Amino acid sequence: MAEVSRASTSETLEYLHGELDVHFSALYKRRQLLDPPAPVFALEHRLTDNDLELLQEAVRSAHREGLHARASGHSWLPFVVHAAEVGYIYDGGEYWPIYAKATQGWVDSEYERDRIRTWFRKFAREYGGAIPQGAWANTFRKIAWPITHAVLPRYLQVQLAKMLSDYRTGWPEFLDDPHELGVRLHSWSRRYSDRLEKFCQNTALVGHVAVALLLSGEDEDSPYIASTTLARLVESLNSERQSRRWLHDARRSASTVRTHNFRPAARAGRQGDRQQKRLPAATDPKLQVKREGGVWKAYAVLPDLKSLQHTLPIVYDELRKYRAVVAGARQVIPTGGLLFATAPVEFSSWPAPTEPFLRLQRASQEVNLLIADQCRITSGPWWVFRRAPGEPGVEVKGKFVRPGVRYCIVGATELAPPDVAWCQAADVAVEGVSAYDLAVPTVLSEIDAKALVLAGLSVVSDVSIRPVGVVASSWDGEGAVEWLAGEPALIAVHAQHSPPKARLSINGEPHYVEWPTHETEVFLILDGLEVGTHEIVVSIGDPDGDGRKAEGSLVATIRDPQVHDEGSTAGEGLRLRTLPAQPSLPELWDGHAVVELDGPDGTIADLRITLCDGYGIELSSFQRSLRLPITGNDWRRLFSQLRHVPDLAKHYDEADVAHLAVSRAGIGFATVSCERGFRGLRWVLSARHREGDYVARLIDRTDANSVSIKFFSVERPLTAEERPSDQVFVAPPRGGLLWATNGEQVVGQIVPPEPNQLLRLGVVRPSIPTAQKSLAEVSTLIQHHRMWKDAELPAHPFGAHERQLVLDAITTATAVMLAPGQWATFEHRVVGLAVDDIDLNRAQTLVGDSPSQRKAAHAIADNLWRWSTPEVLIQGFGGAVSGLMEAAGITNTMKGSRLLLQLASSPGDLLDWDETERNRYLRCVLTDPVLIRAARFAVLGTIEEITGGVG
Repeated sequence: MAEVSRASTSETLEYLHGELDVHFSALYKRRQLLDPPAPVFALEHRLTDNDLELLQEAVRSAHREGLHARASGHSWLPFVVHAAEVGYIYDGGEYWPIYAKATQGWVDSEYERDRIRTWFRKFAREYGGAIPQGAWANTFRKIAWPITHAVLPRYLQVQLAKMLSDYRTGWPEFLDDPHELGVRLHSWSRRYSDRLEKFCQNTALVGHVAVALLLSGEDEDSPYIASTTLARLVESLNSERQSRRWLHDARRSASTVRTHNFRPAARAGRQGDRQQKRLPAATDPKLQVKREGGVWKAYAVLPDLKSLQHTLPIVYDELRKYRAVVAGARQVIPTGGLLFATAPVEFSSWPAPTEPFLRLQRASQEVNLLIADQCRITSGPWWVFRRAPGEPGVEVKGKFVRPGVRYCIVGATELAPPDVAWCQAADVAVEGVSAYDLAVPTVLSEIDAKALVLAGLSVVSDVSIRPVGVVASSWDGEGAVEWLAGEPALIAVHAQHSPPKARLSINGEPHYVEWPTHETEVFLILDGLEVGTHEIVVSIGDPDGDGRKAEGSLVATIRDPQVHDEGSTAGEGLRLRTLPAQPSLPELWDGHAVVELDGPDGTIADLRITLCDGYGIELSSFQRSLRLPITGNDWRRLFSQLRHVPDLAKHYDEADVAHLAVSRAGIGFATVSCERGFRGLRWVLSARHREGDYVARLIDRTDANSVSIKFFSVERPLTAEERPSDQVFVAPPRGGLLWATNGEQVVGQIVPPEPNQLLRLGVVRPSIPTAQKSLAEVSTLIQHHRMWKDAELPAHPFGAHERQLVLDAITTATAVMLAPGQWATFEHRVVGLAVDDIDLNRAQTLVGDSPSQRKAAHAIADNLWRWSTPEVLIQGFGGAVSGLMEAAGITNTMKGSRLLLQLASSPGDLLDWDETERNRYLRCVLTDPVLIRAARFAVLGTIEEITGGVG
């Protein structure tokens, strides 16, 4: 009888490797038969609970016994499965400490991390394993592998279920295309957590996971995810009541997906058709006119461009960062303003349809070309507006008029109006166009109809199409309607005569409809219209037998479903906006982001701020009342006080997210969440209460090469001291700046001073070495200013105070270098003075001695009190020193004004400029120092109005 002995660790690993090899090989062959082929995930191992426990213990034993290196050559699959299982329980923080805890005996090192990545790469080659994709995977090049092969880590499951439920009317048409669904999910994920957005960057992965979750059931296995793995995900989601409901709602929507009669057969053909004729898009502005004091004024209702985030993410990212200029309007749209509903913008001159309607200041040419293509006004020669008593006139994009309706038409001044008696000239407060009032008679003569057509207008009287049923999201009363995806698209077609049959064309594809006998209206439901713009044309032939076809048209726009964003409201009473859109927690805390609140004037609302950790556990909260509305400047003043609230300051450094909620009973509420963000490098500060100082620890998730750490003291803010990356940093008494770099990943942290030591040391001014006046030295100061400004602030208010000392010192040193002599002496004298103690008369005198210089200085002095906002300051200063700029070679007055004021108030902001353009302007300043003297005079005289720079 053979003796049975306990299997060794090596034998167990070999056995498990063989079983897994057979399973993954078969799974790989099945996935290759799909079109396109789908990836295999290590979590799809199909092991029983007992076998999985055996595998994990064998992996731990291999590390304890030192066998893992030898086993990695021929028994490596168990190690891959084990790493994927750790990825499944990953909590979104640091992966390797979790892996080490689950793998006793494993010694953390770069070599061992590389070994795990090598196993996964081999799995991808031999078994068609999933390959991490997206910017997140490029940053976290090692941990991306086990997390990707975990399919859907537990910490993201609830968020994905909520997103699928929220957008359940937006994804049904993509269930047969996981890749396209993944692109959509990534775009929607931006409205949820930063961690979900990073996960969804791998669009192929999230698309396959979503389709599997939505379409699989008890009687049908998913071709994309193994049934046992899928059952595990569903069981985990069902264990929590809210996620169970979200998943149920999403799967129920998927189960009701059906084929629709009006869905175009091929996307490629549709795109080709649209290249021939551009239909109005959801991102086009809506033009309107309004009569005020007997004069027509023209406005544009700007589109909410959030919808570009899934089709043009590069545009969406730039929309968050830059101001926008509207053609023909004097008003500048604030940073991020196009991501919210905004008030109509008034035209001072009529925009040319051939020119870009929207342009982002300082954005790349590529982005502005994309915006110009996505956001256009209709072409001329006439713009037709239907009038309604007490309401703005809305544009009729089809440029037709109906009998018995009143209109305002706008066209170029040289354009002859229609030759009809009921067309009267009207006053219009817009340059470049004339306006006319049309009171179209109920019965239109043949002569008048021809006169309208000859002038470039058309007449519609035989067939009309309008939305019916559930109120459409938008209807202009003429020929343009909007529905949200999932809303019933119901239309009524009215004809003066009852035809036997009508032809319905959707984007050029014909459908034939039997017309009810003796009826003048027919009702149709247009199921399955995809997100986008569609042209619907109804033709009933030649009912009068006079050779004229009778037809009507409707432009229907289907928008993505509108889930309440953070920042939107549950009612119409409150509206919350952030600049930039979707700010991070550091941006909010450091004052780089502002919150604006609209509501009934004078209303008292409640503001609640809640800080939570990475697991959503509340750390602290604070509530206070505020009076609406709240402007950006109001918020800056308010939050400078909130940062000092003890409960908030105590927990800020350990918080991962801040929830802001504003509410008022009977009016509504608005919320926004600001995350610290999932980044490759992050500093964690903590106070040592016994010693009274601060220590900092760097969290490195990049898995790249060694990190470079530099420390800049407050006393010598331009001098870098190298520090080891594997040791805890103990801050000196005055604190300073920690700067960590690892490839493209960079993070700065202001370390606060120790308060008691700071009082003992007294006031110490930062020392900036005197340098030779040159473009290179100016650029160095600009870069260091930006480093200190971009670094994250700690909770302790002394950190902000010390940073401001450094920023002011660098700004002063920049002015001293560029304008030596008497002005430099003046700059040194005003350091540390209160605003009211600065001798502005002396500053005016020192701007310059020549007549043109004295004239500019006098213009600045006369207008300082008027320049109450950054934009007003830029425009006013540009006018005051336009002569000096032209003499120095600066031809664009507004650009030159912005650069000079940024250089004089917050030089680090100049790094946002194109380098070539920035250097060209800086050379002018180096040649003509009067420019920086004038700019500094303007800044010193408006310092309270432009705290933090002019932007």
